[in-house]
Amino acid sequence: MKKPNKALNKTVRFILFAAAAVLLSLIYSHFSKKTEAIRVAYYGLPEPLVKNIRDWLDGRGVQCTDFILDDSKPLRSQIKKTVQYDLLFIYDGANMDSVNTVVRNAETAALQTLPLPVRISVQTDGRLTGTPVLLDTFQLLCSKQRFEAMNALPPASLRQLENLAFNAKSETSPLLCAGKDDNHLIMFFSSLLEAQEGIELFDEALARLKASKENDFAAFFAIGAVRDTVSRLTLWQKYELLPRNWLELTAEDLASAADGEKALIIFAPLSFYRSLEESGAHRYSLYFMPANSLKAQRYIVSHTLAALQFSVPKSPLQTAAQATNKLAAGRALIRESVAAHSQTKLAASTRLLPSNSTAETDGEAQRVLHALSAADGIMPDIAQAAFTDKTQRKAFAEALRKELQRAAQ
Repeated sequence: MKKPNKALNKTVRFILFAAAAVLLSLIYSHFSKKTEAIRVAYYGLPEPLVKNIRDWLDGRGVQCTDFILDDSKPLRSQIKKTVQYDLLFIYDGANMDSVNTVVRNAETAALQTLPLPVRISVQTDGRLTGTPVLLDTFQLLCSKQRFEAMNALPPASLRQLENLAFNAKSETSPLLCAGKDDNHLIMFFSSLLEAQEGIELFDEALARLKASKENDFAAFFAIGAVRDTVSRLTLWQKYELLPRNWLELTAEDLASAADGEKALIIFAPLSFYRSLEESGAHRYSLYFMPANSLKAQRYIVSHTLAALQFSVPKSPLQTAAQATNKLAAGRALIRESVAAHSQTKLAASTRLLPSNSTAETDGEAQRVLHALSAADGIMPDIAQAAFTDKTQRKAFAEALRKELQRAAQ
């Protein structure tokens, strides 16, 4: 019987041990490198905007892992722990407010480069949590040709706006809004509510809307400020300043009207204006909704894209040093996102308004930024501020249409 070759057994054991060590090292290296990637979450953003942000990150040579969160569910229900993600891109509103306790304070160095109203726009209970990156403001698209023919200036009050509309000679109604589009309708109503009633009454209406249960908005529509805003729109429709079928108009209908410059003023988000053909866009100048009267404060309605950083970015298989480095990398990315050169690229690719007023943009965007800088603040539309559920927003839009239709009867 042969005796075991002890030397051979030792060699085999050494080889197996070495192989296992190499394998473990490769596994650790693989997962360690994965933990070094910036985990970027996106919530409630249109797909083209997500792609624009991804392309910008790729252009910076940033190693990222993307997470497209389900915006049919409230955001907070998807944040199980703060180590899930490093950065979050989201519109300002109730869903952003819901993660207030698990995100860091806004990046101060980034905020300091922005105009004051933009700088303070993204906050929850007075705490600045996000850094505004891009804005989709609600606008008045004013026909250059028609205003010139009337020798008119942009309206400085709602009464002046109505007088201009009454005096406009047009084959169609002088004022247009895509009332069938939920975003257009809600932003229009929110902007008019703030302009007519002021920020304090707007906030009272918002509180009532937040308290709505099971899509029952009767208490909201019973508020005096809301009733008065509905009444004003009813009068605009009665006197055909707005067409009688404006609640059936789509964004495509608005684009067709814009191409023919058929309206004196079109109410729409900036993103709509940017979607027009260049030849059509040049026919309009951009302004904000004028106030009912001169007031101490004035707020602008906008869908504001913000970048947030989570509080505890350390994940498994990650050393404290790696976590610290990743935290610093995330902060650097946020600062970079609002730097003038990055803002120039992001504004050009997304066709939205840069948050940094020193970014290079066209003349219309510069005028909007200048006017925005003189405002007292920026706020989301009333449904964006009230709801964390998309179905509630849709239900509110439908209820608003029915209320406007009922009032017009």
